[in-house]
Amino acid sequence: MKSLDLSIVVVGYKSEDTIVPFLDSIQKSRDGLSKEVIVVDNYPADKCVVLARKHPLKPKVLINTENVGFSKAINWGIRESTGKYILIINPDTKIIGNALKLLVDFAEKHPNLGAVAPKLLYNDRKIQPSVYMFPTIGNAIRYYFFGQKNRFNKYYPGNKTTRVDIAVMAAFLVPRTTINQVGGLDERFFLYYEDIEFCRRLHQFGLPVYYFPKAKVMHTHGASGSFSSHLSSPLAKSAEIYHGKRGSDILNSVLWVGQKWQKLLKKFTKNK
Repeated sequence: MKSLDLSIVVVGYKSEDTIVPFLDSIQKSRDGLSKEVIVVDNYPADKCVVLARKHPLKPKVLINTENVGFSKAINWGIRESTGKYILIINPDTKIIGNALKLLVDFAEKHPNLGAVAPKLLYNDRKIQPSVYMFPTIGNAIRYYFFGQKNRFNKYYPGNKTTRVDIAVMAAFLVPRTTINQVGGLDERFFLYYEDIEFCRRLHQFGLPVYYFPKAKVMHTHGASGSFSSHLSSPLAKSAEIYHGKRGSDILNSVLWVGQKWQKLLKKFTKNK
């Protein structure tokens, strides 16, 4: 039996308001691809599962009895999938035009691919920053103390296809051969940093990550989860797993001092 071109894997969590528009956008996509949609639900208390099962696309629905986290849910969806390519995508997104076809065609032309991500847009069609550099202590110092922009925050790399360190997983296409080679998402990460760790692994295997702006996806919740706020967010726990206790403590100190320094600079510049 011939395998499908594309498996679309999405994790639902309090997604009853977004799952139908998301599935509708896939249904409207005129891409000519053979594909399947797999919805892994992490929040059984709402109607996401019911709405997904009623949708004309008839996605495969996998139900967790509790929130097991993003990485575990995605990995379950991948194990149940059969496509040559796997699109990890959020339920608060909408496919624009022929984005699915563009992403698959790009992957077909790049056999040594780690992953490719589309341009993300806010609901008002403004560009959403969606790539970033590895969150090293050195990059934090360069960003906060030497004014090197894009070193420690999400940014827009421009309207050309670009190799990047990390692309957010709001929409993230990976060849199955890559998953077979490097493994799935690291399940130590309940939420946050799973994209960073996975992209770091891709780079370690010599597999590039591309930003491909010709393909476009609308994404509602892109404003959340920036690194600069991770001292007071769930990012802190994931950061400790990623950097280690000592590395995380040093990074937290750099961020704390760096943010104080930035405030002092702004105050000084304002009073000048």
